[in-house]
Amino acid sequence: MQRFDVLIQQQLKLADQMIRQREEIQALEREKNYTEHECSTITERKEDLTKLENEFERLISEVILSFEKTPI
Repeated sequence: MQRFDVLIQQQLKLADQMIRQREEIQALEREKNYTEHECSTITERKEDLTKLENEFERLISEVILSFEKTPI
């Protein structure tokens, strides 16, 4: 059960990171005339967000496997 709890905590931290990343991207995109640097930053942030989302999905799979292996 301890592994399950650790995985859940990791998911929560990752979810917080994803929310902050999305908010940052949205704030950058709200600017009407962004520079090439800001455009590059938005692209990088979106790529980072995709990585976070993939990691989150991987953690979901681990949580499910951990839960299935937990004796009742």
